[in-house]
This record gives sequence, C-alpha cells and structure tokens, in this order.
Amino acid sequence: MTRQVSTPGTEEVARARQADAISETKTPAAHRRNRLGRQDLLGFLLVAPLVLLILLVIGFPLLNTVLLSLRNQGIAGSPSDFVGLETYRKVLATSGLWKAFGRSAVWLIGNMVVQTLLGFVTALLLSRVGRWSRAARVWVLLPWVIPTVAVAVIWQWLTNANYGIFAKLLGALGVNDARFFADSTWAMPTLIVMNSWHWFPLGAVIIFGALQTVPAEVYEAAKVDGASAWHTFWHITLPMLQPVLFALGLVGSLWSFNIVDSIYLVTKGGPGDASTTAPVFIYDTAFKAFRTSEAAAASVAAIVLIAVLAWLYIRLAKSEEY
Repeated sequence: MTRQVSTPGTEEVARARQADAISETKTPAAHRRNRLGRQDLLGFLLVAPLVLLILLVIGFPLLNTVLLSLRNQGIAGSPSDFVGLETYRKVLATSGLWKAFGRSAVWLIGNMVVQTLLGFVTALLLSRVGRWSRAARVWVLLPWVIPTVAVAVIWQWLTNANYGIFAKLLGALGVNDARFFADSTWAMPTLIVMNSWHWFPLGAVIIFGALQTVPAEVYEAAKVDGASAWHTFWHITLPMLQPVLFALGLVGSLWSFNIVDSIYLVTKGGPGDASTTAPVFIYDTAFKAFRTSEAAAASVAAIVLIAVLAWLYIRLAKSEEY
C-alpha cells in the first residue's frame, strides 16, 4: 500500500491557486463594467451640449406652447388668465380644426405618394449607365435648391389662366378656362404637385445612394436565373431598399405635414378653405384671428396627432430586421 505524502504548504498553494482562479473569472467582468461605466460617462458628457441645445431650442418653446394653451390669451403678449383645459374644449369643438386635419391627411398622403414615385423613378433612371444619366445627376437637384418663394412664383406663372403653359396645353386639347389654384377642386392637387416637384430631388438622391449599395452580383445572379426586370425590382431592389424607404417616409411625412410657406404663398389656404391644412389653420388662428391660446391648443393637438401617426407608421412599416 502506498501512502500519499503531502509536502508542507501544499494546502496553502492549492487555496492560493483556487483564489487566483476565482479572481481571474471575476476580475475581467468587473473590469469591463468599470470600463463600460467610464465609456458611458464620456458619451454622456460628449452629447450633453447637444442635448442642452435641443432642450433650449425645442423643449422651451414646446413647454411655453403648452402653458399658453392653458390660458385665454388673444393677441400675443397681452394679459391673460389661467383657464385650464377650457381652451382645449373650445378648440376641439371647432369643426374648422377637424376639417383642417382632414385636408392635412390628403396633403400628407398625396405628397408621400407623388414624391416617392418621382424620387424612385428618377433614382432608377440616374442609375443607368450613360452620358445623359451622369449629367442628370447634377441638374436634377435644381428644383430642390430653388427657394420656396421662387417656386411659388414659377408655378403661378405656369398655371396662369391667361398666359400659363399648362393652360395653353390644355386649351390645345380642348379644355378651356382651367383655373388650377383658383378652383377649390384643383387647388389642393395642384399644390401637392408643386410641392412634390420642389422636394422630390431630395428623395431621389437618397434612393440613388441606396441603390449603389446593392451588390451587382445579386442582379447578375437574378439575370442568370432568368428573372425579369419587374421580378428583380420587386424581389431584390425593393426589399433591400426597405430601411431607406422607411426612414425617408417617416421623415418626409413629418416634414410635409408641417409645411406652411408653399401653401400660404400661393393660395393662403383658399379658395375659401380648400387648401387650409392644420398648420395654416393654426397660423390664421394666431395671427389673423388673434386667438393665440387657441392656436397653441391646436398646435398641441397637432403634435399629439403627429406622434400617434408616427408611432403607427413605425409599428406597421418598420422591417422586422431593424
């Protein structure tokens, strides 16, 4: 029978090794937590100036608008009293606000559809290989860089019933007395086309840039498999551009909803109230009817509505991969 002989200090060495092993398993995790904590602190310090600037530029006016909506102020800066939610009750009971929201929905959907179609078609044409497509990548941005005031003047000239090009073309087709902005039926569609013509180059450039990220090997494989141009677009191009289209649709929709200048410069919300969207209604309430608190309450209602629509859009349109 053999007997195991323990040397002096063996137990101490074993305990030391066990302690080292335990420390090796714990120390890296603690070290990573400390390192991540320092990185988070550094990140917070770096973004703090921007957050403070956003709170100053956006948060303070928004808070001031909410506080103003709880008062009964008429002319901006005049004395007023606190009335609580009475201003909201009065504004939400106004049929003009809900009609303005309905026109904003038409304006929003119309701009989204027209600008997306124009931007997509233009981006696909710019992606073609050729001298004309390369030249078009420069001058396609011209409508976007034109100031809104100039765009309004240009389209008023184009649609003038006496000397406008559109009126002359329709007259040659037998359609006389065409009044685009002066007709309550055609004012909103014409404004949508005008605004889409102004802003579609931005979407076209973004979609064109996204198209360049699609690997050429994917198209070559689809061509080898005998896929048609329509199937290639529907099953390859469109799915790969979905994240870009999602972001473009969200930002573009919020941007389009808040447009006032394009409408006000041309029709001022008319004829009648045919083109009075929610922002135009709020502007008229504040600076023409001199009911500042009611305009503030309508603004808060519009913000809530936009937030709900944005949330629904994100829930319904966002890809599962993002």
